[in-house]
This record gives sequence, structure tokens and C-alpha cells, in this order.
Amino acid sequence: MTYRSETAFPEGFRWGSATAALQIEGAAAEDGRTPSVWDQFCENHPEKIFESATPAVACDHYHRLAEDVRWMKDLGHNAYRFSLSWPRIVPGGRGSSNPKGLDFYDRLIDGLLENGIEPNVTLYHWDLPLELAQSGGWENPATVDAFLDYADRCLQRWGDRVPLWSTINEPAWTVLNGYITGLHPPGKSDRRAALLAAHHLLCAHTMVAATRPVGIALNLSPVSPATERAEDVQAAELADEVLNGWFLSAVLDGTYPQKLLELYQSRDLAPQSPHRLQHAPPAFLGVNYYYPQHARAEARRDSFHINNSGNPDDDCKFALRGCFEMVRNPRGRYTDWAWEIHPETLTTLLLGIGRRAPGIPMYVTENGIGLPDRLEEGMVNDPGRIEFVREHLQAIHKAIRQGADVRGYYMWSLMDNFSWINGYKKRYGFLYVDRETMHRTPKQSAFWFKEVARRNALD
Repeated sequence: MTYRSETAFPEGFRWGSATAALQIEGAAAEDGRTPSVWDQFCENHPEKIFESATPAVACDHYHRLAEDVRWMKDLGHNAYRFSLSWPRIVPGGRGSSNPKGLDFYDRLIDGLLENGIEPNVTLYHWDLPLELAQSGGWENPATVDAFLDYADRCLQRWGDRVPLWSTINEPAWTVLNGYITGLHPPGKSDRRAALLAAHHLLCAHTMVAATRPVGIALNLSPVSPATERAEDVQAAELADEVLNGWFLSAVLDGTYPQKLLELYQSRDLAPQSPHRLQHAPPAFLGVNYYYPQHARAEARRDSFHINNSGNPDDDCKFALRGCFEMVRNPRGRYTDWAWEIHPETLTTLLLGIGRRAPGIPMYVTENGIGLPDRLEEGMVNDPGRIEFVREHLQAIHKAIRQGADVRGYYMWSLMDNFSWINGYKKRYGFLYVDRETMHRTPKQSAFWFKEVARRNALD
């Protein structure tokens, strides 16, 4: 690796931002797109979404594609991570491809390349076609088959223009919130269904990775014990395996952690499916990192709650009866949405993955902070975001200097968007989006990041 200074990143480092189709595109019922499971979930369960928001319009990116690509160029991006909408490309999840959907992504990918911006494409970022969801979703092995067909079509069409592909974004989050907490679709609380869905998501990834040079984006939240008590140490080890190890082992080794598999088998929870994991190490590993977790042993009942209001006094809750309970770090810094800010954990995480999987490059495919940004006199001053990103870039830089092969950073997100159950109050973007006019205004963090990218170095 070549450095220009002590604060420089390696030559060729990717500087960009990330989005997801459902969160920004809008045009939910236009040009052949069919509903996703999230469209139905927002319609049927408005009480679960802050202010009953929906992604029907989102950021209207579908109609503002050229404008948004110009913003990326103006903000100094040399890379952009985005997802494809499965129900826009293959309406209903199976059958013929949608020409208008294909054309939209042709124009996006070509526009990026014409402006010197490298596309980093995710095949699946949670917008499961509704018809597949109604047929059992990720509990049904047929969904794996449908995904393999969809992936093949996309890779054949754009493989010559897109150098970086991820199969699935954050399978653990899909499983945790879709099948354990019930806060995301399909809104279940069923541990057996959760493990089956996890298995099928991981099979879908490894089956593509066995024949194509693809990566995956994992949300990794390392877990430490709340105290030094032996029972809390054991609870933290279990929690870390459940939330992180189960997915890392499947992706990197093609197996599940033996102790965890034995535990699930003892409780008659182990997944039964015709699909089997493949041993297919990824071409790269996408690391989505936001916060660490802290666990203790006292979990007398299941308890789930996510702060989606931005009220700093509203703690998140996650406890699995008989296993572990996540607790707040009394000495930690937290966002208004109760996510701990701890960049040092990112350094440790990247170095640990580098030691475990040498030869597999990493990208920080998501990292960012949600804030209640406000437009005042035509400007958005967001020093908290600048501080957050700077600290995490310093953490990445430290890991690189100690040997971690990290090749890019994608801030979440390019623009304020539909933030799942948080609706639109929780703003993550470099671009402030006016909810009435859809006008984009760059925040101070966007100008700061542009200069970092230009210098390829921290200030």
C-alpha cells in the first residue's frame, strides 16, 4: 500500500455513499413495478412506522436519477453503492423481466460510469416481491430458487459494467426484526422460522458465490459483557455468536458454529431444508457497522423495542428469554435514537476479520448517523455527522495501518430517505431532502467529505 502522508488512505480507495432502492426510488406503482413486502407492511401496519410513513414516494429518485448522479459527482464521489429493486426488475419475483425496470438501471449504471463513479450493486436490500412473501418468503426454499434466477439475470446484464456485487444486505437484520422482534415484515416472532429464513438467505448467497465473484454486506455489532461476571461473559459470547458468528461462519467457512448448531438442535430449532450451504468464500466482505452491543444474562422474558422517535430517553430493548439481554453502556455516548457511538470497536472488528479471513478484502459498506437535521436559511449545519464520520474514518485508517485490507468507505447515506420504521425524521444523508418539494440541499458534512475524498486523507 502506498501512502502520501500519515493521514492518507491507500491509493484507489473508494469514497462514496450508499442507498437502497426501496428507501429512495419511490414510483412504487409505476412502469411495471409490483409491490414488495415492505409496501404491504407499511399499509397494513402504519402503527409500526413513525408517523405512519410509507416509501411510496420516498426521495423520488426514480424521476430524479440524472440530478442525483450529478450530485454525487459534485460531492466528489468516486464510488456509489445502491441496490436493485427485485419487484421492479422481475415483477412478482418470477417470470419475465420488466424492460422499463432494466432501462432505469441501465441509465443509472451508465450515468455513474460516465461521471467516473464506480457502481457497487446490491442485489437484495429487503424489498422482497410481495408474491414471494405471500408464498412463504424466506421460509420457503422456492424463494432461494427465485433469487438465483433473479441474480443470474442481473449479473448477465450488468456484470461487464459493475465491478462490485453484493448478494444480500444485512441478512441478520432481516431475520432479527422480521422473525424475532416482529418489527419488520413478515412481522413474526418465531425462532424456528427465523433460523429457517436465515439458512435460506445464507444459502442464496453462497450458491451465487460458488459460481460468481460476489460479496455480501453483513451488519456486525460486536457484543461485550455488561459486567465481568461469568454468566454475563457467557451471555455475551452467546449473543455474539447468534448475531454475528452465525452469519460470518456461514459466509466465510460454509458452516455454522458447532456449539450454536448443537444448541439449536437440542431445542429442535435447527433448520431443515433441501438447500445446503456452499463453501464459497466471498470476493469481498461488506461491513455495515453502526454500534456495539452489551449483554447480560438476566433475560426472564422476550423483550423487543426500537427507538423510532428520536427521543433520547427512549431506550432500545432486545432480550431473548433464557439467553441474553442487551443493556445500555452507562459510560457510552449515544445518538438520539439510542445507538451507541463507539468507533474504536470498528478498528477491532476490521482487524479481527482480517486475521480470520486473510486475502478477502473489506469495504465499509455502511456507516453513518441519523440526526434530526434542519434546513435553516438555506443551509444544514451538521457538525455531529462530521464528527461521527471523522472518528470512524480514523478508526478505519488505524485498522489499515495495522494490516487490515479495507478498500473503501460508503457513508449511509447519499440523501435523507425512508428509514424503515423510523420514517423520515431520522435523517442520514449528505443531501437534505425537502419532504414537500423533494429539493436536495447539500449539508456541511457533504462539503467536508468532498475535501477528504479529494485529498484521499483525513485533515
